[in-house]
Amino acid sequence: MEKELTGVGEYTLNLLTEVLKQDNKNEYYLFFNSRKSVLSNLPKFKQKNVHYCGFNWPNKLLNLSLKLFKYPKLDQWIMDKYHPPKIDLFFFPNISFLATKCPYIITSHDLSFEFFPEFLSLKRRLWHEIINPKKLFVNAKQIIAVSDNTEDDLFQKYSLDVNRIKKIYSGITPNYKIINHEDSKFKKIKQKYSLPEKFILFLGTIEPRKNILGLIEAFNLLDKEEQNIPPLILVGKLGWKYKKIIKAAEENKKIRFIKYIKAQEKRYFYNAATLFVYPSFYEGFGFPPLEAQRCGCAVVTANNSSLIEICSNNTIFVDPNNLTDLKNGIKAVLKTTSQTAKPSATIDVWDWTETARQTIALFEKTKNS
Repeated sequence: MEKELTGVGEYTLNLLTEVLKQDNKNEYYLFFNSRKSVLSNLPKFKQKNVHYCGFNWPNKLLNLSLKLFKYPKLDQWIMDKYHPPKIDLFFFPNISFLATKCPYIITSHDLSFEFFPEFLSLKRRLWHEIINPKKLFVNAKQIIAVSDNTEDDLFQKYSLDVNRIKKIYSGITPNYKIINHEDSKFKKIKQKYSLPEKFILFLGTIEPRKNILGLIEAFNLLDKEEQNIPPLILVGKLGWKYKKIIKAAEENKKIRFIKYIKAQEKRYFYNAATLFVYPSFYEGFGFPPLEAQRCGCAVVTANNSSLIEICSNNTIFVDPNNLTDLKNGIKAVLKTTSQTAKPSATIDVWDWTETARQTIALFEKTKNS
């Protein structure tokens, strides 16, 4: 497991955690591969029906072998070394190099690589070309789409049979909630990062697809237009082409950058923020705006992809390509009287318990079909 989890990593960990809580009937064989020993870094599942299946090939060599020779067949590899009675189904939580003899289910988080290749490095574009996602989806027994938007994209782009696509929304962990500002931990986090009483927050990977340059430009316009607007704080792991973004941020003293923070600290940032701005050009699901809403923070986000689907309440939608629209969206929230807004009850639909229940049901249906 990565030490610094982003969207797909959080999806995998949270889904797996809840699936294994609910299902004590099926046997689960958790495949992992690394040249170095990573067992100590993996999440610890102590259920009797959970088995760790580790291999130590160099990942580059394994991926090359899987792509060129369709070897090793991962299910057979596990059976030869760990001797499970039978493997009925393989589950892949994201697109990857794969080869199995048994049926598999794969999760599609988004098709950003198809619609916005300009937001990928040459290396990542080449990786997707080699992986051939369309073929992975065509050969899958079932595909999990994390939103209506992703389901529609799969159907429109690849002409897949809609009966093989199952929409199962991702969840939001219950630790994202409103926290009393007198809470001692809340105060410690504010002190640790020197967070002001009011600020505008962006939290996500620092990369072009998130439209952070557009956010910075819109903030600069508002800063010239209005007096005493709260500072903008950018929080996130450095991604592709981050240097131009950081340079633009450094040109305004009211913009501050904080590198990737611990997962357990994010909820305190959402609770402390005056508003959360997420003007991404494309999202297959979009965890951060939902997390912010759970914490009672008003949200300004883009009117595209899945964002307009899942952020239906307590949200101002803007055109991410229109700086004036983005600026005015931020301005509208800042002019409201309350610092934080009440979260909507409908946010509770984003529940990992329900995500896992539907996923287990799909496992059962697929392996028995």
